Amino acid sequence: MGRHRQGRTGIWWRWRQAGRLGGRAGWLWLVSLWFVALWFAAGGAVGYAQSPGSNGREFLADRMVATVNGDVITQSDLVWFLAFDPDVNLVSISEADLQRVLAAKIDLLLLAQEAARFPLANLTAEEVAAAKQRLIKRFPSEAVFRERLELVGLDAETFERLIRERLQVEKYINFRFQTFVLVTDDDVLEYYATRVRPALAASGTVTPETPNDEQRALITEILSRERAEREQRQWLEAARRRADLVPIAPYARAVIGGQESRGAATPEAGPPPAP
Repeated sequence: MGRHRQGRTGIWWRWRQAGRLGGRAGWLWLVSLWFVALWFAAGGAVGYAQSPGSNGREFLADRMVATVNGDVITQSDLVWFLAFDPDVNLVSISEADLQRVLAAKIDLLLLAQEAARFPLANLTAEEVAAAKQRLIKRFPSEAVFRERLELVGLDAETFERLIRERLQVEKYINFRFQTFVLVTDDDVLEYYATRVRPALAASGTVTPETPNDEQRALITEILSRERAEREQRQWLEAARRRADLVPIAPYARAVIGGQESRGAATPEAGPPPAP
């Protein structure tokens, strides 16, 4: 099946601000996933069929979907991605689900290939354990989560490896796109004056001319995340244009064509984005 690099995953958070409604009671400040599926990816391949006497359960069979700079993406990569999304029904995965997650996987693989060029700090056992718990808590119970892993053929060893791969890419994202973001005091004051105060005024809340310390910290965090995201998007657009993307599965052709056309619409961006 050719070269199949493992450990190409990543995750990053999109921070959105909806205003904090004054003082300690206040500010609604939302944190949402940029890619819900972007938590994990792995190796293998999958084609769906029903095994006799399996009570409707499905089993995995190898199948290549696409290559990115020579690295193989398989259908199991995509199905394992989807297994970590509690909103996806694994018994009836649609072509649209696979296309959506393939686009995300391509971006993650491009980031992981770049991350491999940089030495990163070793992961601690505490980091790995915390990441596992964050993922499990997205599901109704740990039993439900474990059942999904079993359904797609993920054993404990593979799950551990996927967690570590995701964390390594996350470290790279933080280093590449967030470490060097600069937010000035003028940036904070402008954001407060143009976005926060009008929102609070519309809700009938009386606000001071300048933000308090808590609000400054929140605004700085929001602006840092937004700027890191923007640089990351620009980097990915440039990386897609440079990449050797080869569709193999029929449904991958539309995705890879979309990746190329999206990248072509934006001027070449140099490093960084992020991880």
